[in-house]
Amino acid sequence: MKAIIIPYRGTINDKSRLRSSLKDSSVEKLLHHMTQNLIDEIAKLEHDANLYILTKKKKLDFSGYFSILHDKGDELNESLNEAFKEIQEDIITVVMADLPLIKSEDLQFILDKNYNERKILLGPTKDNGTSILIFNKGDTFPLVFGKNSALRFRDVFEKLELSFEILESKNAYSDIDKFKDLIDLEKNDYLPDNIKQIVKECVDFE
Repeated sequence: MKAIIIPYRGTINDKSRLRSSLKDSSVEKLLHHMTQNLIDEIAKLEHDANLYILTKKKKLDFSGYFSILHDKGDELNESLNEAFKEIQEDIITVVMADLPLIKSEDLQFILDKNYNERKILLGPTKDNGTSILIFNKGDTFPLVFGKNSALRFRDVFEKLELSFEILESKNAYSDIDKFKDLIDLEKNDYLPDNIKQIVKECVDFE
C-alpha cells in the first residue's frame, strides 16, 4: 500500500520569509489554493494511494478524498516521524504543499520510477530544498527537511549506503519561499489559472 502525505501545518512559522513580504491572510490564501490544486492532481493518479494531510488545524475545507493526520511535532521532521507511526502503508511519499506547477504526470513518473527501481527518490527545489521524497518505510534514515535538505539527504543516504536518486531539478519541483519566487512564477504559462490570479493579487498588492 502507498501513502501520500501533504504537510499543511498551519503555523505562523511556516513560510516565514514569505510572510515578511506579504500579509498572513495572503499567504494563507495562496497556500490553501496550492494545496487544493495538489489534492486535485493527486486524485488523477493511476496508482492506488491513500492521501493524508498532516496539519495542526482542527478543520480543513479542502474538497476531495483525504484523511487528516494530527501534527504532533514542533517542527516538520518531528511531525513527520510521529505521523509515520500512525499509518500502515509501506511506501510513503511526502509532497510539499507549495508546488504550484506540479502535475499528476510528474507525480506518476516518480511513483512509477520508485515501483520499478525500488529506490529512494527525491525531487529537489532549485535552491537544494526537498519538494518530494518517496521511500519504503523499511528504509530507516533520519529526516533532514529544511535548508539545503536535498544535499543533506544525499549525505545521509550515502552514509547509510541506501539506494537513492536525486532527480533532475525542474519546474514541477519549484516551491515558493520568497517574494521573488512569486514574481518569477507570475510569468510562468504553466501556472493554473486560479493560482495565477492569486499570485497576481499578491504581487500587485505589494
